[in-house]
Amino acid sequence: MPFPHAKLCDPAYLVTKALASIFDGTMIASPTISTWPTGITGRCKVTLSSVTGHVDVAGTITIGTETLTFTQAGTKTTTVNLTTKPTVTSSGLDCHCHITVINTGGADVQVETINAIDIKWKDETKYFSSSIGNFVIRPAHCTTDETASQVGDVVRYAGIDHPIKAIHTIDGRHGLEIKRKLEF
Repeated sequence: MPFPHAKLCDPAYLVTKALASIFDGTMIASPTISTWPTGITGRCKVTLSSVTGHVDVAGTITIGTETLTFTQAGTKTTTVNLTTKPTVTSSGLDCHCHITVINTGGADVQVETINAIDIKWKDETKYFSSSIGNFVIRPAHCTTDETASQVGDVVRYAGIDHPIKAIHTIDGRHGLEIKRKLEF
């Protein structure tokens, strides 16, 4: 029987963030657009690039009521603010197209994917004076059997987001990973 401190009994969430993408693929006349992020008022950023067998990057793309004209591969943004999924059509384009959502200020919109995980939280938070009189917080860590996490992902525990700064594997007798230590 494992020791009581080894049990993963603290509920938490693994939060991964990605660009809010509404289309990513080879451009056709009327592409299928993904859902618009809930509660977001924003614009679209369109990036065209040539890929093997699809190199025609000169043409137009219409998003809602706005038409963007491309003469070469590159990125352009719309100016009309949207709150719902727009209709997208194109003419003359046979290339890779990536359409993402940006906010009204032009910053990329990130969407969160949240997965419940069990962890064992180890709070090592300590305060001490630095040379300029400030207090510095040493990071905490947790143990989990979740293996999809990466450095830069976020663990949401007790309502607080903790970015993962380092991952150390804990291997079993046969050299296989059985748990991970996530440092924040």
